Amino acid sequence: MSKHLRFALTNVYILSTCVILVTVMSMIGCGGGSSTPPPPPPPPPATTSTQIRIGDAAVDKIVDFELTIASPIVATPTGGGSPVNITVGSNRLELSHMSGKLEALGVLNVPQGSYSSLAITIQNPELVFVSGIGTLVPVSGSASQTVVVNLSPALTIPSTPTLLNVDVNIANSITTDASGNVTGFNFSSSSFSITTSAIGPEASQEDKSGEIEGVTGLVSSINGTNFVLNVGQSGAQLTFATDATTQFTDGLTTLASALNQIVEVEGVTKSDGTLFAKKLEGLETPTGAEVDGLVTLVVGNPATSLTLLAHDGIGTGMDNTKVGVSFFINVNGLASSKYRIDLGKIDTSGLTVPGPSFPFDPTTIHAGQRIEVETIAAVPAAGGTITAEKVFLEQQAISGTVANFTPGSGGAATFDLNLPSDSNLAVLSGQSVVHVFQQPGTNNQFGTISNAKTVRVRGLLFFTGTTFNMIARRITAP
Repeated sequence: MSKHLRFALTNVYILSTCVILVTVMSMIGCGGGSSTPPPPPPPPPATTSTQIRIGDAAVDKIVDFELTIASPIVATPTGGGSPVNITVGSNRLELSHMSGKLEALGVLNVPQGSYSSLAITIQNPELVFVSGIGTLVPVSGSASQTVVVNLSPALTIPSTPTLLNVDVNIANSITTDASGNVTGFNFSSSSFSITTSAIGPEASQEDKSGEIEGVTGLVSSINGTNFVLNVGQSGAQLTFATDATTQFTDGLTTLASALNQIVEVEGVTKSDGTLFAKKLEGLETPTGAEVDGLVTLVVGNPATSLTLLAHDGIGTGMDNTKVGVSFFINVNGLASSKYRIDLGKIDTSGLTVPGPSFPFDPTTIHAGQRIEVETIAAVPAAGGTITAEKVFLEQQAISGTVANFTPGSGGAATFDLNLPSDSNLAVLSGQSVVHVFQQPGTNNQFGTISNAKTVRVRGLLFFTGTTFNMIARRITAP
């Protein structure tokens, strides 16, 4: 190789090496060059512990109303921005038994901020209504429908734990014919009333401030002083805390004794958003079951058999396909002592309960009352027979027009509630009037009550043998 060729190759090598070195140095910021690193990703939005509560503004002729809310609920921030997905757990909700009441569906971490709308997807709605001759008529809807609920004023999730209340307006969610028969579903923005509310003081919590009243489910796990409750057929899984003040009754002595048991919980929402159980009442072992719903027929006096339209339940053999269907309840020979009253937070001051004005036994159980049945056996197929071990009177809601209003002292009053002619209670029972006892402890959300006003009353409904009497837990607008 000539020296000229060696010189040329050497120059090429040196030039190539310099190019490579310059390139590398510029990439690492040497030799006076520099590059701007990509900006860090924005921090995730702050979230707030938010308890989702759901309830129902009922239609009197409807005795069962079911739907599933698909996940996620999509929230649109006020003023624009990326939509926010609010994840909800698997659920199947029967809403008619929630009339006049909000129930906890879950506790979620929701991004803080202001939202102008929520997109809610509803799946497989079903209902049962009572015809004018007392026939139970089922109606099914479409498999899936997404509704955009415009929020005015905007919905604000604050920095402190809060309650998100979803109230389903059934009247705005159905179609009817000229005779008033329900023909189908028509969900729209007006089907939902969605608000937030603050968690109230524990000693005085009510429906929209965090109370937990009469929630039934299976204790599926225990972790220290906390436990998880699988609630009925709704799909809700709620975590409760306990402490030395928690009461254990009806076969339960400690939290450990509640594992895998069906229980009823009374409690509150703590200021930090967590749930606290004040009382656990044992209902059944997991080999048994409980079913609650509306009595549509009573056979015999004393009663020997009931027909029950199921609203909810839990235990062996119970699943959500058995909600909205009827069962026969064998109560033949069931002692009066097995007929009990689930008082919850009902104020009975000045009243004798049970008593002549508020009886509940084999001779006074009546069509139109809502009950809970406990059994030591599995729940059979729809239309089967459940042998009752105990029967509990449960709270329910009715609407009507006020008459004969008589004020008492300390917020107490009595009045008659004239039922609409198509009310399921009127059709099933043959009664047209309910005499209401408003107590000092009644949660009156309606305001001033007077004759000719239309109200909804939730409470315990008793049949004296000739008339219905109700002790009011809560009074609201219909």
